Amino acid sequence: MGIGLISILLFGSMLLFLGLGLPVAFVLGGLAAIFTAIFWGPESFFIIVARTYSMMSTTTLVACPLFVLMAAVLEQSGVAEDMYEMMYRWMGSLKGGLAVGTVIVCTLLAAMSGIASTGVVVMGVMALPAMLKRGYDKSLAVGCILAGGVLGPLIPPSIVLVLYGTIAQVSIGGLFAGGMSAGLLCSSLIIVYILIRCYLNPSLGPPIPYEERTNWEAKMTSLKGIILPFLLIVSVLGSIYTGIATPTEAAAVGAFGAMVCSAIHRRLNWQLIRNSAYATIKIQGFMMWILFSAQAFASVYMGMGASRLVIGLVEKYEIGWWTMLIAIQIVWFALGFVIDAWSILMITAPIILPLLPIYGFNPLWLGVLYAVNTQTGYLTPPFGTMLFMMKGIAPKSVTMSDIYSSVVPFVITQLVTLALCITFPKLITWLPEVLFG
Repeated sequence: MGIGLISILLFGSMLLFLGLGLPVAFVLGGLAAIFTAIFWGPESFFIIVARTYSMMSTTTLVACPLFVLMAAVLEQSGVAEDMYEMMYRWMGSLKGGLAVGTVIVCTLLAAMSGIASTGVVVMGVMALPAMLKRGYDKSLAVGCILAGGVLGPLIPPSIVLVLYGTIAQVSIGGLFAGGMSAGLLCSSLIIVYILIRCYLNPSLGPPIPYEERTNWEAKMTSLKGIILPFLLIVSVLGSIYTGIATPTEAAAVGAFGAMVCSAIHRRLNWQLIRNSAYATIKIQGFMMWILFSAQAFASVYMGMGASRLVIGLVEKYEIGWWTMLIAIQIVWFALGFVIDAWSILMITAPIILPLLPIYGFNPLWLGVLYAVNTQTGYLTPPFGTMLFMMKGIAPKSVTMSDIYSSVVPFVITQLVTLALCITFPKLITWLPEVLFG
């Protein structure tokens, strides 16, 4: 049986079982085992074991649970409350100011946690009721939290970029620098969109009443709420960019720094540590099962000749540079509707990585494009996990229909960011070149 027919059977089966609602990890791992047994015999199962063990032995993956722990501690540390209070005082008097402040706080939380759920959960609990109480449009209020929250997988310390760097053998520090540029660009476009909409239609985001506004002394006093977040971001990212620490070591610094922040806010206790540890185990366990299964799936497909198939098709049909790049982006975007970013990476890496030397794609640039592209998957149904998370914490007046409609303009904003990063690669590569040469 040729590799072309095997590809159709393998990916057709994957889409069928995912469509039936089976867990991603079971689908990928199960298909890897079944195809191994059929084509190579049961004695070949050691290949799956060897590849899984090889991934488990990758030291850079140790950074993932540490970054998750940092995010889990930060959710309960009290840092976000101080940041939001500061943004409320400084931005509340503007049209759409609370929404803009929410996006800024989400951006800072993304730079401290590296995952999407932190910003969505924390700001969904704090900022959403405040905006709705002050007459903000539901779609704008919900959408800005979701759009700001999903910057976590893009802005370092991004776990998604750690995984890509590990698989593609690309500098994680360089990826973090590129992700920072793209993330700040995306955050800025979201803020510009909010300001323009609220300028054209002030009823969408009315400023807070005059009697609730604070004087300059109170505003300056509130700036102390940014000190701890700034120090934490500098300690994590600064240690990487200056070469003082590896990403894994910086993750340990971040986890310890998050606990220090909790202690300063008098939130550090056994309950917080236990809850954070449980959350870390749950998220990390979910992630590692997907990674192991996807690695087995990718290994089997590679062993059956995936690279030869892809290279052969490229040579036969003479696919151009732009055509291939756009095709890759479309595949990533489409897969984001049905599976998570981790699985997308593991499934497509064996097909895409062999193309890098053929087309001369910069692997760092392509990795950041992957992060920009797949972050939309957190907001697109049916797999948009942040949509369902928002429903769980939003007031009853916010329906699922409201949540779905709220993300449409912000997904477009993310796609505009992607288009700009594709058209102007220096937006991504400039900072890594400056920092790492």
